[in-house]
Amino acid sequence: MMNNTIMRINITKIKSIKREIEDQTKKLKELTELIDVANHAIIIRGLDGKIVFWNHGAEEMYGWTKGEVEGKISHELLKTEFPELFEKINEGLLHNGRWKGELIHTKKDGTKIIVDSRWVVRRGEEGKPIAIMEINNDITERKKMEEALQKTKDELESMVQERTKELMQINERLTLELNRRKRIEKMLWKAAERYKNLFDNSSIGIYRVDPDGRILIANPALKKMLGIDSIDGNKKRRSKKDDYEPTYLKKRFIKRLEREGRARGFEACWVRKDKSKIYIRENAKAIKDADGKTLYYEGTVEDITEQKKAEEKILLYQRQLRSLASDLSLAEESERRRIATMLHDYIGQFLAVSKIKLSELIEFSTLDTQKNELKEIRDYIEQAIIHTRTLTFELSPPVLYELGLMAAIEWLGEQIQRQHKVEFEFEDDGQTKEVSEEIKIFLFTAVRELLVNVIKHAKAKKIKITLRKMNSNISIHVADDGVGFNASKMKFYMDENKGFGLFSIRERLRHLGGQMEIRSQQGKGTRIVLIAPSKK
Repeated sequence: MMNNTIMRINITKIKSIKREIEDQTKKLKELTELIDVANHAIIIRGLDGKIVFWNHGAEEMYGWTKGEVEGKISHELLKTEFPELFEKINEGLLHNGRWKGELIHTKKDGTKIIVDSRWVVRRGEEGKPIAIMEINNDITERKKMEEALQKTKDELESMVQERTKELMQINERLTLELNRRKRIEKMLWKAAERYKNLFDNSSIGIYRVDPDGRILIANPALKKMLGIDSIDGNKKRRSKKDDYEPTYLKKRFIKRLEREGRARGFEACWVRKDKSKIYIRENAKAIKDADGKTLYYEGTVEDITEQKKAEEKILLYQRQLRSLASDLSLAEESERRRIATMLHDYIGQFLAVSKIKLSELIEFSTLDTQKNELKEIRDYIEQAIIHTRTLTFELSPPVLYELGLMAAIEWLGEQIQRQHKVEFEFEDDGQTKEVSEEIKIFLFTAVRELLVNVIKHAKAKKIKITLRKMNSNISIHVADDGVGFNASKMKFYMDENKGFGLFSIRERLRHLGGQMEIRSQQGKGTRIVLIAPSKK
């Protein structure tokens, strides 16, 4: 009986609540008629989450009609993300009566949107919650704009930070550059001071002239060289040729500058203002504009007058030394010939007579012991005769005077072949070669010296000597297949302590009006050519 009573009471309460909800719903429907046309989505749902009202704005926003959504659970229909958040919102509504925030809903077509959602609890006459009204505003585009703006802001902040960093780096570089420029300016100032000191105190003349020859700049050393006190007058007009004649006024020098752009080591003689002469060595450069037009010439001038005088003295001494060497060579050969003649005519004859006398004594001697001793003495005398003849030929071979230069050189080669076991070849073009006594003696002596050098240094197996007549000259080629040498280091192939040496031969030939050529490579043998006038 009690259970039936409780059941009737519960049913009565439920009916009462239902009537109250219907009354509230009626009132809300009357209210919603006014807001049904609102742009915002307005949704009213019961405490169980089922939708009881869905305005026109909700239809436009989500795509479902009123008939499609009534009685459905709102958060399931809209697929509200984070269901646990939905539960928390409901708890908050029951406690505070209001909630607002942002939610992500899914439309009928599956598109996700972001909404600004405001929830309000509707209460009955007794103050009990009977429904929840939800007003949603689509802020998807606004959020996208906000995100875009935030992204742009972040990018701008990043760019500002990067630019700030770049500006700081630029500022640091500028500071370093300013400091560097200050140091450079200081260095340039010091360099300018040094240049000024160099310009004023240099012993080398420094100048700048325009294309017409007017002096624009000249240091004290150049003024002294020219014999002038000031360049003021020369700034106004071109210097007259009969006044003084520096190199930069010469057409040949100017043409060279225009053609090559610069000139180095140009030597000339200047006629100074007082008519005296100085010798100079000049370096100059043409300074041109972007179009190639000459603006001015710059140059340095070194006074080499004393050097030239010293060179002239050296040349004079060299000529005297060559002449002395020639006279000495002739005197040496004359002495060699005199000694050779003495050896041949006196010592050789005495030895020959002694040998004859000993032979007679041996023939008439009756004692064997005495005969053996006399034969031994005769053998010694025979050896002395042989050595005397050899020495006579080495000092001054008679063949040179009796048969001439060609025969003497051929004989000399055969002697080298026999004594040193090298292959020797002699070639003559067959033309008559008349040479003076001095040249004949020199050429024979030079060839002998070259052959000695071949034996000492070249390690050759074959030697060839070629004689040719070339117009009024005679040429002698001495070639070998030895180790060769670097022609720039002639000491390898000469013995200067004994004999001529290549340098002496070359200097003697120059004095006689001839020349010497050396063609050699390491490992490929050597060819030395002596060219001398037939007569001097």
